[in-house]
Amino acid sequence: MRHARKEREERAAFVAVQAILTPAWMQSMTLVQAIAEGTTPSQIEADPRLFQAAQSIACILESLGYAVFARMVPLNVVDELLGGTVRVAWRKLHGYVEYERERSGSQKNWEWFQWLAQQIDRHSKARTSLALGAHDAYRDWRP
Repeated sequence: MRHARKEREERAAFVAVQAILTPAWMQSMTLVQAIAEGTTPSQIEADPRLFQAAQSIACILESLGYAVFARMVPLNVVDELLGGTVRVAWRKLHGYVEYERERSGSQKNWEWFQWLAQQIDRHSKARTSLALGAHDAYRDWRP
């Protein structure tokens, strides 16, 4: 049973990495990471490249959040592979998400993206964080 679970987690990790590590994802995430503190939703919408990047990242992380909720992808796998990225994306985009929710009158906009960020913060067992990278946390790793 443990072996089957481990295999499932490894397959899920592979699929998650394949789906996300595309040139479009990397370009979009680079733009989202560069969003300055205090950037307004209007400023995001005024820049077509940034707006598209924000929509793309939020949509991908929305899908990934639901996949975790539905237990298709284990939370620990997402946390280890993308926990920092999810946290940064949420920090940069939460103001825009709240603006979209208010404008649309719906709390459903990017609900699974927010849920994923919250679950990673709540249940993280990763030894890494925004303050401690894998290069330090696993410095003594041996093959």
